[in-house]
Parts: sequence; structure tokens; C-alpha cells
Amino acid sequence: MKIVEPKVTRLSKAISKKKKEMIELGLKYGLTDKRTVKCSQQLDTLLNLQNNLKPVYLTGFIVMFWV
Repeated sequence: MKIVEPKVTRLSKAISKKKKEMIELGLKYGLTDKRTVKCSQQLDTLLNLQNNLKPVYLTGFIVMFWV
């Protein structure tokens, strides 16, 4: 069975976008500003979603599901 790494997913793209947004907010308003903190919490939610995805191997395909 050949294991193929999945391409960048929508979730991965959303995480990257949120990271950039958080960095920009932190630089502009500071790390303790409510906008930066809110963005950080949104990023945490996305990262938790990603961490809860587990690969399942079915007939040579990798399928992601929620646990």
C-alpha cells in the first residue's frame, strides 16, 4: 500500500491565514489586546480541530474522520 501525503487542506490553509492575522494584530495592537487574544483563541480552535483528525487507512486511501 502506497501512503500519499495529503495536499494542503482547507483547514491547513485556514490555520496559516489565521496565524498571519494573529501576528499582524500582535504587532499592530500588542499581544494582550482583545483583538489579538480573540484571534489567538480562533487559531486554537482550528489547531484543536486539526489535532482531532485521525487518519484511517481504507483500501489504499487515507481518510480523515472526527474522533
